[in-house]
Amino acid sequence: MNYLFSPIFTTVIKRKEAWLCVGFSIFPLLLLVVDLFSTNFMQLSAPKGSMSFLEFFGAVESVQYQLTLPIIAFIYLVISCFHDEIASGKMFLFKDIKRSKILNAKISSVLSIYFIYFILTFVASLITYYMHLIHMSYTSGAFLPAHLADLQYVIISVAGIFTVTQLCLLISVASSIKLGNGLTMLIGIVFALVSFIAPSLKGLKYFLPNGYSGLVGKIGFGTSLAMILLLFLIYALIIYIFSNRSFKKMEY
Repeated sequence: MNYLFSPIFTTVIKRKEAWLCVGFSIFPLLLLVVDLFSTNFMQLSAPKGSMSFLEFFGAVESVQYQLTLPIIAFIYLVISCFHDEIASGKMFLFKDIKRSKILNAKISSVLSIYFIYFILTFVASLITYYMHLIHMSYTSGAFLPAHLADLQYVIISVAGIFTVTQLCLLISVASSIKLGNGLTMLIGIVFALVSFIAPSLKGLKYFLPNGYSGLVGKIGFGTSLAMILLLFLIYALIIYIFSNRSFKKMEY
């Protein structure tokens, strides 16, 4: 393991931007508060006794991604970890260390923050479902969906969102090394917006991981999952190679 990961991750997790990102994981818990008021905000609906926990979690992941604010917060975190340190001269402290090790540790730290956010969102969803939503008529109380097709759809949907979000962060890393904060934010948001509509577009859905949520019934679960992983690995490798080259050419 990269010996730089631990100290860099410790530095990253202490940033206010990191805590802002992790803070969005409490989103499901807002249902506990919203249901106290007469409002249509965040109202759920489903056939009686049909919604399992995993389906609820899949819906939470989808809404969080479409909300855009968590993505913006993570892009802001990337900017503070890369461009701001480059612009301020802090990267000079690493001048005697192999640059690929620095890049790897920084990318791993940012992605680890996202993984923490993902896990805490799962926990918050679990609490919300079994402490509150389980009493609603539209929930089943079961952890898994009753039908295999529904389970496969949720897995593909969550996997697509998980991987496309990480691609968005990697694109932001590559942009932040070469470009200013404004352009990095713009590129990250544009990619996120394009990925929002990908599942609805006939051609684009095949080229982004989250586009396969609508294709699982057509091409099968195994093929959909394989394509998600393949696309993620190809795009991630291309983006990483570009980022690594740019980082090595960077002048402190």
